[in-house]
Amino acid sequence: MVRNMTQGKPLQVMTMFAIPLFIGNIFQQIYNMVDSIVVGNYVGAGALAAVGACGGAFNLVISLITGLTGGTSVVLAQYFGAGNKEMVRKTFLSATVVNLAAGMLLTIVGILLTKPLLLILGTPADIMADARMYLTIMFLGVLANCLYNGMAAVLRALGDSLTPLVVLIVCSLFNVVLDLLFVARCGWGVAGVAAATVLSQLISAIACIVYVLVRMPMLRFYRNDTWIQKDVVLEIIRIGIPAALSTSGVSVSVMFMQRAINGYGSGVVAAYTIANRGEQVGLCLGYSIGMAVGTFCGQNIGARNFERVKRGMHIGYLISVTYALVIAAVMIIFAEPLSMLFNKDPEVVRIAVGCLRVTMIFAPVLVLVFVFQNFLRSAGDVSPTVWMSITEILARSVLAFLFSWLWGYYGIWWATPVGWLASLLIGWLRYRTGKWKTMQRIA
Repeated sequence: MVRNMTQGKPLQVMTMFAIPLFIGNIFQQIYNMVDSIVVGNYVGAGALAAVGACGGAFNLVISLITGLTGGTSVVLAQYFGAGNKEMVRKTFLSATVVNLAAGMLLTIVGILLTKPLLLILGTPADIMADARMYLTIMFLGVLANCLYNGMAAVLRALGDSLTPLVVLIVCSLFNVVLDLLFVARCGWGVAGVAAATVLSQLISAIACIVYVLVRMPMLRFYRNDTWIQKDVVLEIIRIGIPAALSTSGVSVSVMFMQRAINGYGSGVVAAYTIANRGEQVGLCLGYSIGMAVGTFCGQNIGARNFERVKRGMHIGYLISVTYALVIAAVMIIFAEPLSMLFNKDPEVVRIAVGCLRVTMIFAPVLVLVFVFQNFLRSAGDVSPTVWMSITEILARSVLAFLFSWLWGYYGIWWATPVGWLASLLIGWLRYRTGKWKTMQRIA
């Protein structure tokens, strides 16, 4: 359902948009965990390690896709907010071509670089064969992933966060069924879970494409259409490439941070994993609110209604911080029982609780970072978002080792919050200058 966010009460409009995103993010977490759960229970620890070893490499590709499709979302939202339906359709056509080209390029490059990537990540020799097989199959599905994310970005830019949610839920359940069929029944091991994921992604991409073409007449294309609008493609690239580089850079920084943690042994690694999963699940709604603020502001910037944009930002502050304070209090108070859901080792639980409590103290900071990043991208003001990401990259890549040297593994937990604070300061200062009002180039 297309939702025009230039009309209606901002709080109600953003809330109705954010709720499906939140549910979708929860299912995305489940979707990402299914492979590990199934292969760990039905194949063994070696296969589980092989799947886990591929996470960093494949997350780089997902980050690039997410950033690029984010450029499409910004351009579409601004044209839609301006009421320019013809340019909405032309942008959709150009974005589809860009997504197809990016998907094919990333597939080829990914397959060729599978082994070098795994070697860079220090993949143990005894799981290299399985890891390489898993990653190669996953790269074969990059085109489907790119198309799904592209179509989902189009729908969200038009105010429809429900359809991508429905598709994601159905395909998540389908992925579970295929995982069990291919691994438990057919005995395909890591190849089975990879194939299940790729098929699920392909189905989700086809479902979104069919929905867009059937239910959204204004996006349909015709034989005499010009498929590429040069100005539109350049704008998508101008916004999408910096976002892609910044998100992929954060993925790289996480790997650096992981190396610092790895030096303290498996117990600390397990504790960090527990705390990290708790943080990701706990802050799903914060990320969704940030995306809702971005789409709302993007449409209203296109309509040149800057007063409504500011109202949306202020409501975004209020919702984000209120939610973050509540969830932080819950996570801090119940950190120990939550950690024990993952592992019963007292020492691991103790370390995980310490990590989780440090990061959750700064939950309000992180949700505001989400708000400012999405807002600035929606305005086409991408340079500050790159600097916001760079601060987080430096914190995790440099401060993690420095704080580790000063205070041991406990110091590592403080590296990321310092990055969040610096990132928030950059975003807030840029918003206060008002320069984002001059960055719009399309509507």
